[in-house]
Amino acid sequence: MKSKLWKSNSAADKGGTAAFLQPGRTDADFDAAKFKADPNRLRQVLVNLLDNALKYTCRGGLVQFSAQVQAAGVIIEVKDNGMGISPEELPRIWDRLYRSDKSRTQRGLGLGLSLVKAVVEAHHGTVSVTSRVSGGSIFTVRLPIGNSSQPA
Repeated sequence: MKSKLWKSNSAADKGGTAAFLQPGRTDADFDAAKFKADPNRLRQVLVNLLDNALKYTCRGGLVQFSAQVQAAGVIIEVKDNGMGISPEELPRIWDRLYRSDKSRTQRGLGLGLSLVKAVVEAHHGTVSVTSRVSGGSIFTVRLPIGNSSQPA
């Protein structure tokens, strides 16, 4: 995978958020991993995580995306230096229709992260987040390699 940089032109990014695709392993490494998944559902996961990162990162902020193949599986990270999530709200972000007070000024229904969790778990994977208020968030998706990653 080659490193790429783009500027998002969406209204959500307030006109100045840079997003990076981090260099990692090559496409051949992903092919060799025999990674089987529903591409449309995984696309929804990535789009949601990237959209949220752009939406909650201020103008001039940074959003990074990386994907790696490791012995145990594929690891995908979406990292931003945006507003972050308070410790009190972290357990609830996966709940359907949950919107934090800070997020109510942004577009959305509160369904995205519950969908992310459901899709990742259907692929026998896990999704987690670490976050710090005003320090950004890191969302990590781990998907197993092999036939076990096929959705249930």
